[in-house]
Amino acid sequence: MLKINTFDLSEILLYFSIWVTLYFLLCVLNPTRSYEWHCRTVTVIHAVLITFLALYCMYVIGPWPFTHAGGPNSPEQIRIVGLCLGYFLFDLGWCLYFKTEGPVMLAHHFLSIVGLSWCLIAGAYGTELVATIGGAEMTNPLLQLRWFMRNTGCYKTLWGDVVDITFMCLFGFVRIILGSMLLYSYFQQDTDFWGRVGGVSIYLIGWIFFVGILNYAVKKYVRRFRVWLQKDRPSPNNCSTPLYDCDMKDNVGLISQKEIPTQREIKDGSFGLSLRKNCLIQGSIDS
Repeated sequence: MLKINTFDLSEILLYFSIWVTLYFLLCVLNPTRSYEWHCRTVTVIHAVLITFLALYCMYVIGPWPFTHAGGPNSPEQIRIVGLCLGYFLFDLGWCLYFKTEGPVMLAHHFLSIVGLSWCLIAGAYGTELVATIGGAEMTNPLLQLRWFMRNTGCYKTLWGDVVDITFMCLFGFVRIILGSMLLYSYFQQDTDFWGRVGGVSIYLIGWIFFVGILNYAVKKYVRRFRVWLQKDRPSPNNCSTPLYDCDMKDNVGLISQKEIPTQREIKDGSFGLSLRKNCLIQGSIDS
């Protein structure tokens, strides 16, 4: 089989087959759920596994990416990068087949596949790449949890807000703050041109995602704040008056037939007239 430096095609195909098999196994075991549900389940499993392996590789095995980036790949880094590459090949294929993602996410997948493949072909960049994919996948389970909560009707609750805020804060801290620190330290070390190009590319994509997240958050919570401000204000369609009590049903006032004054009562002035816009007679609805 094709083997270039630390890139072994047979090993990549093995990892790809593992993710595909896991996906189809989930589809068979739980056919009541959608294909996207099972794909996102595979995504969560991959994110948790890669995050754990990347943190273990950085903190326990080493080397430390903030001080020793750009060196040759270690066996542990090769396994992590290969496992991640197999997943991205599966996920890109799924996204293209079902046409579920936009150009930004497809570009992210394509760039990730190119970067992971180049790491294995060049036999280097494993230290910084493992740190990058570990930080990137750390926020993924929360992102998928938001989708699961939406799909099951649990998103518009207090827990939905907790997941949203936690995801935004963790994404900003890991991808923007720590990502900026890692990119800065990477340029201070003895690293080459292509490694820096890859690092800047992944960093910019993180900023694109983060701006989209902030835009969504601002729109969501500003809209919620406006609703909170207006909840005690009378509705313009409210037909309640000092003389007649009207219930609201779909912004339409309801009055009973007995509350309508007769012509004699109006002529004698014993009943006053009031503007009742968008009011319906209760008897006409009941009949």
